[in-house]
Amino acid sequence: MSVARSEAPEARVERLVLEYAQSVPTGRPLDSGLSLQNDLAIESLSLVSLTLRLGDELGVDVVELGIELGGVRTIGDLVAMAKTFTQLKSEQTPNRSDRT
Repeated sequence: MSVARSEAPEARVERLVLEYAQSVPTGRPLDSGLSLQNDLAIESLSLVSLTLRLGDELGVDVVELGIELGGVRTIGDLVAMAKTFTQLKSEQTPNRSDRT
């Protein structure tokens, strides 16, 4: 499945969260303060899977980065993580002119 690279972090996180959530509120976009565990019923192992997938979609190896998931409690936390992953990926991508 190909996902547009230009997908905003908020939209990407919401799409993934909706795949993993056991309890889904009706309003969209999802509020950034929603608790992943309490409001959306995303269990710990599902959060790990969601985070790995988010990193994979953004071209970042979450395991290699040693991301600590203990502080990831809300949708807003995941959006911040997605923005960090995007920034890390852009820093890791070498500029073609630097290779010569």
